Amino acid sequence: MATRSEPIARVKLARSVWRLLVLPVLFVLAGAALAAYGLAATPMPVAAGLAAVGGVLALVGIGWAAWLLSVRLDVEESSLRVHWIAGERRYPLVAGPVTRVRFRGESASRIRARTGILGWQLGAATLRDEEEIHVVRLAPTPSAILVPTEGGRLAIAPHAEADLLDALTRAARERQRLEEERAAIAAQAAPAAEPVAEQPEPEPPPMTGIERALLEERLAAERAAVEAGGALPPEALAELTTGDVEAALPAPVTTAPVMRPSRLRGPRIARLRVRRPRPSSILVVLPLLGAGAAWAVGLVTGRMPPPETDIARLTALGLVLAGPAASVGAIMALAWWPRLVGVVVAGGLVASVLVGRVLLG
Repeated sequence: MATRSEPIARVKLARSVWRLLVLPVLFVLAGAALAAYGLAATPMPVAAGLAAVGGVLALVGIGWAAWLLSVRLDVEESSLRVHWIAGERRYPLVAGPVTRVRFRGESASRIRARTGILGWQLGAATLRDEEEIHVVRLAPTPSAILVPTEGGRLAIAPHAEADLLDALTRAARERQRLEEERAAIAAQAAPAAEPVAEQPEPEPPPMTGIERALLEERLAAERAAVEAGGALPPEALAELTTGDVEAALPAPVTTAPVMRPSRLRGPRIARLRVRRPRPSSILVVLPLLGAGAAWAVGLVTGRMPPPETDIARLTALGLVLAGPAASVGAIMALAWWPRLVGVVVAGGLVASVLVGRVLLG
């Protein structure tokens, strides 16, 4: 089991509190209004259901706000730790350049995330429509710092970029110091290598008397030729040792380096990646707006049925299912089944339109 290392520094993130709390506050207000309406204008069975749904919406809003406000970033020796209430995620650091990406100006880059409409982004995102990254940006900052990690680069919007860069530098130095200590410990623990005894060269086989006499005659003829100023025969040069050849040559012979042909590399072909569009979190509010519009149509036109009738109960149930219940389903789909968010939201809007059409007569 891996031991948890102490954080080197906690980096303060840039935050826009009112942007973070827009959707949570809407959920809390919608839940409170739904529960109050149910308890005041409907019989007890329907009132209990409306109050329960309103309470769920209010709890979702409170939990959402607590999650966003509790996000923190810790820089550790070998990873970045993003944590919040009852959860965390680690991004192991890898070697690579730490760069800055700008979101404003002429050379601005575009970053697309699920929560980009409200000015804050958290989680998976796409940079320049081509690179999958992760982002921790809780305010519409003009730039962010890109840090290389194992799962892709992580874009961070700190309150002060100098604090983040200083923490990353300290983490790199600490990691280097620990690696040097581990290498020194491993070198001390490794057993010393035993010297390998040199093997004696095998002695040449003894020559016979005839071979010795022939060798002496050949050496005498070669010595006489050298004294007379002649050149050595090619066969004699071939049988001399390396030292003799170097001494006999008037000057060292240098050869030009052999140029090896480099491996031909063709142009790299960029792979086309097809990425599915990701739904935005703003979609979860549309069912509430649709149900509120249908309710307002009934109140303005004066065709809302009396509270004590069965038609009023069915109308209230339809608005609850079309609005708050559809929003809760959209939140669940956004978390676990993003492809179904559009289906859930469209179903809630269609139901609101049908209820409004009935109220218009």
